[in-house]
Amino acid sequence: MRLILAATVIVSHSWWLGGYGPEPQPGGLKLGSWAVLGFFGISGYLISLSRLRARRSLDYASARFFRIFPGLAVCVAVVAFIFAPLTAAATGNAYSISGGLLFFITNLSAGTPGVAVAGIPGSLDGVHDPASWNGPLWTLFWEVVCYVLVGVVLRFLRPQLARVALLVPFVLGSAYVFTLDAGWGPVPTPPDWPLVPVLTFLAGSLTCLFRDSIPAHRTVIAVAAIAVAAVAGSGFAASLVHVPLAVLLIMGSLFLPLAGKGNQPDLSFGLYIYGWPVQQMLAAAELPAYMPPLAFAAAALAATAPLAWMSWRGIESPAQLWSRARMSPSIKVGLA
Repeated sequence: MRLILAATVIVSHSWWLGGYGPEPQPGGLKLGSWAVLGFFGISGYLISLSRLRARRSLDYASARFFRIFPGLAVCVAVVAFIFAPLTAAATGNAYSISGGLLFFITNLSAGTPGVAVAGIPGSLDGVHDPASWNGPLWTLFWEVVCYVLVGVVLRFLRPQLARVALLVPFVLGSAYVFTLDAGWGPVPTPPDWPLVPVLTFLAGSLTCLFRDSIPAHRTVIAVAAIAVAAVAGSGFAASLVHVPLAVLLIMGSLFLPLAGKGNQPDLSFGLYIYGWPVQQMLAAAELPAYMPPLAFAAAALAATAPLAWMSWRGIESPAQLWSRARMSPSIKVGLA
């Protein structure tokens, strides 16, 4: 499921990075925004389950760190010191090692606002978005914030109280976004507003905490799908879609062909973090001038998939195995 969502992000970014004009916005949200909501909803469920199964906070923190940081560190290094100089050399643009170092060091912060630098000056001149080498990294910061929130709540509160502790901010946040969706606030709902995916993360976490009351049945999936479609059609997706979307994706993933089969490579993170840089290189090669958006997306997916596979096999999977090897055997399950 996460692989499908990562591929959807690449499809969504094709319109912007290829300079094709406005992209489709089903239900009032960009395809990429829907995919990010899906990522956060699934993560909310899995991360909460991980914390519940971890006996020690250190084991939980270690599992979270080694799932993201090694792959991220290699990706920003590859972009800063391989992709950017090669692209600049091929297009006659400028590249500075100091700019590359700044991009590398600051983006180790997982896209922290005010810290992470989006681009390397001069290296992407001529493309539609010359200021950014890896736009999606901003979401990682908010993902980490959610990890910390869930980690603290489930560390100090019993599941019954944890439900309340997560339900209250979810309801209040959703109500506030609803006022903006309804036009009652001072501004419209901002695009790419971090609060929206955070709410979906909370919905996924609540789905985990209430999982014994939610049957994994096709009827539940059908009802959730109908609810998602209805909310999307109403124009209130940013405020009301979180619970049905989380339930739809989490329960729906149980019925996918590979569900229940362990040891499957997870290329979703690699596809997510390498997709934008690959698309920028293809845009610098003027590929969008010769094909429509979906063909550009297909080319980007084909070029990114090997990088995602190498990231998983060479970096992400070994890092997670190394982390798990240092845990107690009784708490390794569920910390992926």
